[in-house]
Amino acid sequence: MNTSSKILIKRIFWFSVFIACSNCFVNSAAIAAYYQSPQIIPDEQPIVRNPFRPAPNPWKSIEPELPEIYIDTTLRQSLNQLLPQHFRKGLNLGASYDRLVHLPTMHLDYFLPVKAWPDKSFFLNPRISLTSKNESLSVGAGFRHLLGSDVMVGFHTFHDWVRPRKQSDQFLKEIGVGFELSVLPGKYSDIIISGNAYFPINERSSLFQGEDLLSREALCTGFDARIGFGLPALVNWLDMRLDARAHSYRGAATDDTGYKAGLSVNTRDGMFRAVFEQEKDNRKGEQYRIEGSINLAFDWKDLLNGEVPFSAPYSIPQSRYNKKIRDALSERVVRKHDVPSDRTERRLALVTRVSDQTVFFSGGFAELPNARVTVQVSQSPWQDRGEVITDSSGCYSGTVKLQPGTYRLRLIHRPTGRISSEKMVVIPKKDE
Repeated sequence: MNTSSKILIKRIFWFSVFIACSNCFVNSAAIAAYYQSPQIIPDEQPIVRNPFRPAPNPWKSIEPELPEIYIDTTLRQSLNQLLPQHFRKGLNLGASYDRLVHLPTMHLDYFLPVKAWPDKSFFLNPRISLTSKNESLSVGAGFRHLLGSDVMVGFHTFHDWVRPRKQSDQFLKEIGVGFELSVLPGKYSDIIISGNAYFPINERSSLFQGEDLLSREALCTGFDARIGFGLPALVNWLDMRLDARAHSYRGAATDDTGYKAGLSVNTRDGMFRAVFEQEKDNRKGEQYRIEGSINLAFDWKDLLNGEVPFSAPYSIPQSRYNKKIRDALSERVVRKHDVPSDRTERRLALVTRVSDQTVFFSGGFAELPNARVTVQVSQSPWQDRGEVITDSSGCYSGTVKLQPGTYRLRLIHRPTGRISSEKMVVIPKKDE
């Protein structure tokens, strides 16, 4: 076999490999599109599949009509063309449309440096978010200071308002504080530490079922923290980084606590990347994630010359990327914007118990702490039989003595006209 024949065979071989890889990538993308998310079955569509109808081909790419996926891209491209660069740099704006609830969604987050000095800066961070479930508003402010050429320390505070979408309910409010620390210890390594604390400042109460059931809702008290550390370079072509996060949000009926730790490994030429993560919390349990990817550049010229056409996307740099501590002055604050809410329900119906000729009663009025309420008994008409004082949570208890017979018992708060539920009481005769 002569040299030209060998070269021709090599070209045919590499061209076949390229076609096979292309088909593999297309099939993988088709499978991912097919199994992307479960589809909602309309009410009029039968759940049982027609046995005479052929099953869909999972290898065929499905292209659903989702025009709303272009809203966010079009909006971002338009703003890039219209807004000045210095204003666009700190703006994060997105929009879409939720077809399940038929509502538009939007989020706007702006990092605004107000005042800057050579070694410090003061910034504002307003944010508006409209999701399919909630609408929220947040205003934050912070201060960052450079301590030398290798350390940056910062502090920030924020105020949040959250309530259900398209409802006139009272906003749930919270305030919070946080800190940041960024250090460059040398050898092209960097350490990032941050933490936030959240404190609710109000609660929302609602009455249901004829004012017998009191529902209380408030944002949870909690904190979250994270630490990231770039490991020193062991070889000149590999970078590794450790990241860990922990959180705890607690309330009267809510306990959301957990952590996440991971190791990311990537080559500097962009060919290989891998992530190993472990996550655990008291809602999902313990989970592990291993993810890897290989990126290759294809060169037609090498293929035609009979050489290996696949190579790394980039060349290995001579030195590792060196982070500048001054860049940390303009980074966004990392914190949680959707702190879970704590919801409790308490039944405040009038409860009675009869012993001899004494009636023991208890119950409550929502949002009437330390108030004077009147006890009324009726055979016909209603008559006042005493008063009781509610405690700090609006609950009351007391006793009343009645003669044998059948009565109705209730309590009334005269200044507001609030009346409790009625309770039928039967006092038996002694000889019975």
